[in-house]
Amino acid sequence: MKILVLGAGMYVTGRNGAGVGTILSSLAESSKSIQIDEVLIAARKPENDDLVENAANRINGLLGTSLKVSFKTISGNDSAEDFRFLCASDDFDCVILCVPDHLHFRYAEQAVLNGLHTLLVKPFVPTRAEADRLVTLAKEKAVHCVVEFHKRFDESNLYAKKVVTEGSLGKLQYISVAYSQKISIPTETFEAWSNQTNIFQYLGVHYVDLIYFLSGYLPVRAMAVGTMGALSASGIETFDSVHAQIVWHRPENDKDWFVSQLNTNWIDPVSTSAMSDQTFTIVGTSGRIDCDQKNRGIELVTEKTGVQAVNPYFSEYLPGPDGALAFGGYGHKSINLFLADVESLQAGDLTPDDLVDCRPSFLQSRVSTAVIEAVNMSLTSDFGWVEIDAFS
Repeated sequence: MKILVLGAGMYVTGRNGAGVGTILSSLAESSKSIQIDEVLIAARKPENDDLVENAANRINGLLGTSLKVSFKTISGNDSAEDFRFLCASDDFDCVILCVPDHLHFRYAEQAVLNGLHTLLVKPFVPTRAEADRLVTLAKEKAVHCVVEFHKRFDESNLYAKKVVTEGSLGKLQYISVAYSQKISIPTETFEAWSNQTNIFQYLGVHYVDLIYFLSGYLPVRAMAVGTMGALSASGIETFDSVHAQIVWHRPENDKDWFVSQLNTNWIDPVSTSAMSDQTFTIVGTSGRIDCDQKNRGIELVTEKTGVQAVNPYFSEYLPGPDGALAFGGYGHKSINLFLADVESLQAGDLTPDDLVDCRPSFLQSRVSTAVIEAVNMSLTSDFGWVEIDAFS
């Protein structure tokens, strides 16, 4: 299998103290069981060449793997055209797209037009028109296209899905989410493009998809309010926080509904104990479930880093019974499943139609895009209610 990765940022390689680099670490771990012949990482900045090489050497050394990783610079002037030629000029089996939110449609369209199975980091795309175009293309080209919504693979969320599906909570009444990140994310890590998105679109979308995944209900209307101040003082014109309310209906019964409230911000202090602070509560007529996704029961205190709330379940190197390190977690599971699906598709054991309803496919991800579009409309039109028809 030959894999093209677009982007060399923190989620690919690990940098700025923001983790180990989920994408490249996952590819190396997956290469232990899936034949991966080569990974080509393409990005705009030539200086990423050394960064990618160092990350690949570090990861191969930690995991005892020999994943072949190369780097290619694509033009900063017309990188989409460069990317189109790259997709068409080589025999890639799939592509993993790790680019800023506002570039998702541009590159996903080129990948699908070239018949590549595609994994796209969240969010899907910001508008329904873009989503519809990509869903149609994926169907026409018969390719497997998914969004990397890794919260679907977190065991705590799967337990919540089990509880909801069994009916233990009774009729769903409301879901409340609080989700925030350090201010260093928009001011340092994503400084070049954070003013072209907002915290709900970039991060809150995780819980929009999760609510859809947990409940099977569809969003029918949304409204949102945003606050500004801290980021604009730093020259970044985007919301500090976004507060969205969404009404969800059961598809077959519009009288069966519940409401969700999502409070999101990316202005937490840099000194906070985790990159993300996140909790959610599901309340029904017969019970409730509370999930703290920051405090996983492990607290680390060192002189160098201070107090840290550790989540070893997302993406982490952990020793196995033989003492050798392996990379695992629900972040890795999401990526590994995509690669395993591509392998099965190549072998003729599956078709894209077999997967479209049981993965976070472009079709399923149209739901989260419809909510993003409605929330963004509400934020720019006096914070009013906006109707949603996710599958019209």
